[in-house]
Amino acid sequence: MKLALILPPITLEERYNRAISYVAGSLPPLGLLSIATVLKNSGHEVILLDGSLLTLSDIMARIEGFSPDIAGITAMTIMWPKVKMLSARLKKRSPSLNIIVGGVHASIVKEGALSELPDIDAVAWGEGEFSLLEYLHNFPGLESAGPIAGIAYRLKNGDIVVGPEREPIKDLDILPIPDRSFVELKKYTGAFEQYKFLPVTNMVTARGCPFKCTFCLPDLLGEGVRYRSVENVMREIKYLVEGLGVRDIAFWDDTFTLSPQRVFSLCESMISEGIRFSWSCQGRADCVGPDMLKIMAKAGCWKIFYGVESLVQKNLDTLRKGETVEQIFKAVGMTKNAGIEVEASFILGIPGETYQDGIRTITLAKKLDPDYAKFYYLSPYGELKKEVKKYGCFLSDNETSFTGSTIIFVPYSMTKEELRSLYNKAYLGFYLRPKMFLRRLRKSFRAAELKKSFLGLFVLSTFLIDYLNTFFKRQAGSHK
Repeated sequence: MKLALILPPITLEERYNRAISYVAGSLPPLGLLSIATVLKNSGHEVILLDGSLLTLSDIMARIEGFSPDIAGITAMTIMWPKVKMLSARLKKRSPSLNIIVGGVHASIVKEGALSELPDIDAVAWGEGEFSLLEYLHNFPGLESAGPIAGIAYRLKNGDIVVGPEREPIKDLDILPIPDRSFVELKKYTGAFEQYKFLPVTNMVTARGCPFKCTFCLPDLLGEGVRYRSVENVMREIKYLVEGLGVRDIAFWDDTFTLSPQRVFSLCESMISEGIRFSWSCQGRADCVGPDMLKIMAKAGCWKIFYGVESLVQKNLDTLRKGETVEQIFKAVGMTKNAGIEVEASFILGIPGETYQDGIRTITLAKKLDPDYAKFYYLSPYGELKKEVKKYGCFLSDNETSFTGSTIIFVPYSMTKEELRSLYNKAYLGFYLRPKMFLRRLRKSFRAAELKKSFLGLFVLSTFLIDYLNTFFKRQAGSHK
């Protein structure tokens, strides 16, 4: 069968905001790549259309030229309105086209997607590789196929068949290495802080997260963590580095450093096999140690991302991070001592957080001194969203606002104006420091880093303008 897998068209400005878009970027959609490879290996004809690189017109033209039997659309929450628009356009152009939707937001709403999106025929949730493969196998006789695990679909008479939950894939090694020939790798450039060298790409070595942060969706792909074998991971690294010329890999595991023994095994394999490339990953403050960090640096790790979220302990406890401020400072110090750069993210507007708490986090963020810092407004997902009215005002449930760069939730302990002020102060206060200018200056002997520095200054100027506009409006209002 012929299948088109689609990430809806979305600009960097829509995904973040106008200011951040200048230093943002995109990397290949790994979920679609994995599904496309499984389907291709099973004899289906597949194309992948990435809307982070293609316009709506591009996608519609490619669809028309390919004439698929099925269109599979994936989406994060912020893309949900785009899914509705795209599915309507596709159905109008080709009424016989079967449309199935999957991805993060579909995994949240499940069969509810069929009522929210009148032009789609089915929805898949959780891991999509074998759900979609089974859907295609049954496609000619869907009217009498019965339930399919992980999928709900619409019959011709309007009835909906809802399948049971699909068991997570226990042995990830049975999945093929994602075939990058579906995309043009050199067209992708990661965000400002996502790469050291080009070309850069992303990959995962595990699925799942064992932690229970209240603002997140830790069980979206099943409970616990499942790992690919070291041998399997090394095959993909060789394919990317030696086969495709990739020079930088961003490991997108939720917590790459979760298993020390596995980290040591992976790093020892990278070193012993002499594969030269730079890489980055995501870690946790309570899941790193000096020996681990030392071997990671030796194996080519140049940066670790830590989801710090706050440097006020009561806020960390509210979010159920399971970490202490002391652990965070210790982990960042160890990482820097190992010669690895640090990226840290912070959330503003946590339930119960006061303006002074926010100021304290900003002050301590400067003391923590990561190489890169990102500040987000709280976008309530998971458990927190279910009880959001208990903690504050939910200003908008418009999916396009769930970017982290738009205020959609204000805790009762703060005003919207205070929250916006914190956001601007955070970026300006953190980056407009002599230490940051010197750090960027030392890096800017390379053309790519010089470009990053200029873009960073431009972004900071937009924050400064917004901060001054807000300040003068407040002053004008106080004199009326």
